[in-house]
Amino acid sequence: MPNQLRPDLITLKHEASQMFVYFSDLMDKPVYDKNDRLSGKIYDIIVKPTEVYPQSVALIIRKGFINKVYAVVPWGQIEELDKDEAHLAIRHSLLNFEPRHDNKDEFSLRRDILDQQVVDTYNHKVVRINDIHLLFVEHAMMAAHVDISLRGLIRRLGFEKVVDGLVNTFNSNADYIKNEHLISWKYIHPLTINPASMTIKVAVPYKQFNAIPAADLGDIFLDLDIKQKVALFKSLDLKTRTRVFMNVDFKTQRSLLNELKDNEISEILYNIPTDEATDFLERLPKREITQLLSFIESKHSKKLSQLLGFSSDSAGGLMTTEYMAFAKNAIVESVLKQIKEKEFKVEPAQFVYIIDEANHLVGATNFRRLMLADPQASIESVTFPKTYFVHISSSVKEVAYLMEKYKYYAIPVVDEHNVLQGIITVDDILSQLIAIAWRRLKRIKVQPKQ
Repeated sequence: MPNQLRPDLITLKHEASQMFVYFSDLMDKPVYDKNDRLSGKIYDIIVKPTEVYPQSVALIIRKGFINKVYAVVPWGQIEELDKDEAHLAIRHSLLNFEPRHDNKDEFSLRRDILDQQVVDTYNHKVVRINDIHLLFVEHAMMAAHVDISLRGLIRRLGFEKVVDGLVNTFNSNADYIKNEHLISWKYIHPLTINPASMTIKVAVPYKQFNAIPAADLGDIFLDLDIKQKVALFKSLDLKTRTRVFMNVDFKTQRSLLNELKDNEISEILYNIPTDEATDFLERLPKREITQLLSFIESKHSKKLSQLLGFSSDSAGGLMTTEYMAFAKNAIVESVLKQIKEKEFKVEPAQFVYIIDEANHLVGATNFRRLMLADPQASIESVTFPKTYFVHISSSVKEVAYLMEKYKYYAIPVVDEHNVLQGIITVDDILSQLIAIAWRRLKRIKVQPKQ
C-alpha cells in the first residue's frame, strides 16, 4: 500500500512515542495512592547526577494551595506514571509531608535544570533550558534531552495547542512546528554554583571542555554573568584556564584575575605566551603592572618587562619569546628528540631557528626539512637558502609585507646586532591589521555588512 504505514508499524511507532514524555507534561499532574485517593500533584523528580543520562530515584509530590507541603516518594514505590497521572504502590497515610523540600545534596529537574543556563559542549554555547525530554526505561525515567526552543517554553505555560494551531493556520511549514530544538543530555553542563567554594559543580568530564576550540570557549564565557564566569573559571584545570584567558576580552580578563590568589595569577601569566601576557599587561596602570609582575618568577618577569618596553605596534611589541632555537652544530636526530619532548604553551609555528654561540641568527628551517634530513647531519645543513627577518623597531606594515611576500607563518625578530630576540606569528600580525582596519572604518563611518 503506497504512502501508508503497515498496521504493525503504526503500533510500533505509537509505542515508541509513548516512551518519551516532556517534563512539563508531568508537572502538576494528579498523584493517587494505592486506594485511588488523591495524594497531591507531581512537583519535581530527583535524579542521579552521576549518570550520563540521569536516572530518576524519587518523585516529589506537592499538595495544598496556600500552605503547600511536600513529600518524597522513592521511585520503587511508584506503581504507574504517564503524562496524565501517577499511581503509588503505597497508602496515602505512609507519605511524610513537610512544609518545604530543599535538600541541596539532591539533584532535581525542576529546581536545578528548568530555566537554568547550561553549557552545550557540542554546539559550544550557553543555552537556557525550557523543558526536559524524558525517556521511560523499564520502571525508571532518564533525562535524555533538554529543549531550548520557544515551543518548549510555550508548552510549559500550557499554551502549546493554541499557539500550534495559530502557527499551523498561517504557516504549516514553520520551523517552530517542524523542528525540535533538543540537545542530548550528554552534552549538557549545568552551571550550578557551589556557594561554599564559589565554583561550578561539573556534571560532565572535563575532556568535553578540552575538546572545545579556544575561541568557542571564550564565546561561552561571554554569555555568562560575572559570577558565573568566575565560578566556572576557578573550576577549570590550568591548561583550560589559560585557553579561556587568551580568548576573552580585556575587561573579562581583568575581572577574572581580580578573583584569583597571587599564585594562581602567576600560573596564568606564566603559562600564556609572552605576547599574550604583554598585550594584557600593557593596558593596565603602571602600579598594577608592577604588582602583577611581582607575582611571577623573576626570569620570566624580566622577560615581560623587556617586552613591555617596546611599542605595541612594532615588531618588538608584537613578538613572543616562545620559539625553538638550536646551535648550528646540533645534530638533526637530537633536535627532533628535543622538539618531541618539549611542552608548548600554544601550537608551535613549525619553524626552527639556528643560532651561533653568541645567539646571532644564522638561519631557519622547518619540521618537514628536519624529518627528511639525514639524522646524523648538522642542523645548519638543512637551513633555508635565505632567511628573512625583521628588526625590533620594524613596523606592522613591514612585518606584514614580508609575511605576505614570502608566505611565512612566522618570522624572526633580531636586534641591531643580529641577536635573535623572538618571533612574530601570523595570528599576531593579523590581529594588529584587523585593529587598524577597524579604526579606519570608524573614521570614515563605514560599517561592514552583517
